[in-house]
Amino acid sequence: MERDTITKKTEYAQAGVKEYYILDSHRERTQFFRLNKARGVYTPIKPLKGGIIKSKVLPGFQFRFEDLFNKPSPDEMINDKVYQDFVLPAYAKANQRADLLAARLRSLGVDPDQIH
Repeated sequence: MERDTITKKTEYAQAGVKEYYILDSHRERTQFFRLNKARGVYTPIKPLKGGIIKSKVLPGFQFRFEDLFNKPSPDEMINDKVYQDFVLPAYAKANQRADLLAARLRSLGVDPDQIH
């Protein structure tokens, strides 16, 4: 863990990595940082109301701290306002592609529901 919290953190700050997330499966050392450009060091990202971590680097990317461990399903995420701007477009695009492929298979006389 020292490698993540000291060595890599310093290297990433020197390289100008704007946000740095340390994820720990046991929750004990999960941390989120944003680079303070003026000082050249990371400062902790404070969760918003509801435990939401919001990226300033990736537009629309945000998540609840607890969801890292609860792992909601894609169906749960598309109906959750926290994830709609980030997850819904990709989910909709994947569904659209699947529908187009299914239609193409049908046009070739293949029932896509019979493919395993």
